[in-house]
Amino acid sequence: MSAPAIGKQGYYRLAELLMGARISRALDLVARRGIADLIGDAPKAPDELAESAGLPADSLRRLLRSLSYVGVFREHPDGRFSNTEVSAHLRHDAELCLREMTLVLNDDAVLRGWQQLENVLETGKPAFAAVNGMTFFEHLADDPKRSENMARFMKGVYGPAGPQIAAGFPFHRFARVLDVGGGQGHILADILRAHPTVRGGVFDLPRTADVARKFLAAQGLTKRTEVIAGDFFEGVPAGWDAYFIKSTLHDWNDEQCVQILRNIRAVMPDNGRVLVTEMVLEPGTPLVHPHRFIDLEMMVSFGGKERTARDFTALMDAAGLQVDGVHRIEGGFFSIVEGKRR
Repeated sequence: MSAPAIGKQGYYRLAELLMGARISRALDLVARRGIADLIGDAPKAPDELAESAGLPADSLRRLLRSLSYVGVFREHPDGRFSNTEVSAHLRHDAELCLREMTLVLNDDAVLRGWQQLENVLETGKPAFAAVNGMTFFEHLADDPKRSENMARFMKGVYGPAGPQIAAGFPFHRFARVLDVGGGQGHILADILRAHPTVRGGVFDLPRTADVARKFLAAQGLTKRTEVIAGDFFEGVPAGWDAYFIKSTLHDWNDEQCVQILRNIRAVMPDNGRVLVTEMVLEPGTPLVHPHRFIDLEMMVSFGGKERTARDFTALMDAAGLQVDGVHRIEGGFFSIVEGKRR
């Protein structure tokens, strides 16, 4: 019996996917050397870029040519290269910049964890701490630059959701909103701009809190915000009407998530709310955002996972909370799972 006929499109697509790790490393070099910035708005020849990029012209030509194959750059008949709508997001001045995402995901410590994927899938245990001798967040805290890159990574990959979330949920119901694990505070800033009567706070680890203070000051929001340093596994500040926690629970396993939610419940007022903001997955639902693959990143690096509405209901119930609605944010990928005291 002969093998079924297979189209070449699938063949080339699979070959491209098999080169994925190489493509990712090439993008890391492009991000670190600022090559998309050097090309700018007009096509450039490798000879023009070589000195600034710190690479021999022929080597740079081969790098750009390779990435042109997957649409990152465009190769012109005269041998020059220009940016595309893909490489535009590696420019430091891009509104939606993924430069720091490229750097974080290509960190050698992260890649060492991915070398253990088979073991992670077999055991269900994350690999990052086992192979690096510290957790991912300890790794970030160990280097201010890493902490800064992570904060910018979050803004680049999730920043577009900020205005959507701010406009898509009635935050004006609350006088004071605390962003738990809020990073530099870019989502909180969007919420405060959209709801002038609301005061806000960011609660995060000490080094990240320092980044948040600088960011919120640059946004002109110092008078309406408070930045508090701490660890949400040890406790959460009291005195807030709503506890907003976005893209954080997916970092942790179910037991750890329940602990975070219990700490919030312990200090929230009787009429307070917890606003868990995540991409709520449902089987078979298509997503443009690559979150189903990010689910593996959570598993490998943190032991966390992406969750369905049923999963979030179970977490809330175990923490002494009950779901008071799942609000899908219009025009985006996120939902807000609203919880109250049970």
